[in-house]
Amino acid sequence: MTGPLLQVRGLVKHFPVRGSLVGSSAVVHALDGIDLEIGPGEQVAIVGESGSGKSTLARCILGLTRPTDGEILFHGQEVTHLRGRARREFRRRVQPVFQDPDASLDPRWPIARTIREQLDAFGIGARTERDARVSALLDRVGLPGRFADRRPHELSGGQRQRVGIAAALAVDPELIVADEPVSALDVSVQAQILNLLAELQRDLGMAMVLITHNLAVVEHICDRAVVLYLGQLAESGPIKGLFGAPRHPYTQALMAAIPYPDPTRRL
Repeated sequence: MTGPLLQVRGLVKHFPVRGSLVGSSAVVHALDGIDLEIGPGEQVAIVGESGSGKSTLARCILGLTRPTDGEILFHGQEVTHLRGRARREFRRRVQPVFQDPDASLDPRWPIARTIREQLDAFGIGARTERDARVSALLDRVGLPGRFADRRPHELSGGQRQRVGIAAALAVDPELIVADEPVSALDVSVQAQILNLLAELQRDLGMAMVLITHNLAVVEHICDRAVVLYLGQLAESGPIKGLFGAPRHPYTQALMAAIPYPDPTRRL
């Protein structure tokens, strides 16, 4: 395809907050006029600290939160007001990977059923082919076939996140939105999951939006970064440019917080 896969134009999201005094109210400006484009197969990091608006942006892109104003276009089609079959097709093509894998796994179900549920819901493959596809997906995310009958509580946090990734891949999405996919994991496991996402993106050619508060996790796996600060776009550009010469003071502060093992490395 030519042109951007996803376009965000002037996106605004405000949340009303009622105060403790009778009749008093306030508005939280979670997003204020965000513009963003993502090309086919591109990996883009949305970076910012807690409260910057990055998770709200992710939820708007996924269609889980309706924006106050602005547009979200997928393949040039505005998607915030889709209904019926068109909304269902959009949700198949844009899949989430959540911060807490437990949130997307039914504790009563074997993990094979969790993945197969995606195939059943969207009618992917013939019924006789779906079990084979589940096995292939488990193998693709690095889980042995014997895990198919295990329930979530029998898996580690990293293994549960691999199941969540397999479920997202099951329906052949064009875009993965991964919202802090490693922040709930041990440091030793984080690099494994990030490397898996980068490998899958490279091999399958899908685009990915990686939401994170930590610039250090995106240096080697993303093409470009967008830095959000208090709901506004502070800075964006290629990873090498941001790491080499950050312009905005907020980006410079995020860079300064990265712990480098090499004491001679400085901004």
